[in-house]
Amino acid sequence: MNQTSHERLRLLLGESIPAGKTDADTMFSNEEVDDFLEIGSTVEAAAWHGWMAKMANYANLVTVNEGNAMRELTELHKAAKRMVDMYAGFAPTSGRGRAVIGNIRRENSNR
Repeated sequence: MNQTSHERLRLLLGESIPAGKTDADTMFSNEEVDDFLEIGSTVEAAAWHGWMAKMANYANLVTVNEGNAMRELTELHKAAKRMVDMYAGFAPTSGRGRAVIGNIRRENSNR
């Protein structure tokens, strides 16, 4: 089975469209997935952007205790962060790359 870039990205994001459903049944619309593909130079770079968006969505979730039931929603954010770290090498980000070394020169104010 040959997957399109769109389908492969959805798979990498854990956002495949369920059988008989639409993109409305996932976290990202088809347009959002297309945007990730446009921004990223590869499907893996697009996955980094998608996981960054998922991590942002999960950032406001909290752990909930209701009687004997507990939902640790903060774990979603931690898991998304691990995926961001996994795909970090595929997308250019600030703070990575070559170091720039230069000389600082001050003018003498006693002139």
